[in-house]
Amino acid sequence: SDEQEREARRHLLRHGDDILDRLDEIRRDILTGAVPKERLANLAQILRAKKSTVSDPRLRAIIGEIELRAEVEIAKLTRKI
Repeated sequence: SDEQEREARRHLLRHGDDILDRLDEIRRDILTGAVPKERLANLAQILRAKKSTVSDPRLRAIIGEIELRAEVEIAKLTRKI
């Protein structure tokens, strides 16, 4: 029904806003030179969970790219030099 579609869209918008807020926090961390590994891991976990519920292939691809970038940054933070 139309009401269910509107509610689903509102839910997706709230979730999108949450992800954007988390990305903004990470951007600020990068600018200060200190990105907490836990923040990146949390973002990657949220994206993995959400990706399985998204049907739009373009959105799934975007989520996958952000998730991959978070995982790469985690790997950089945990590697031994």
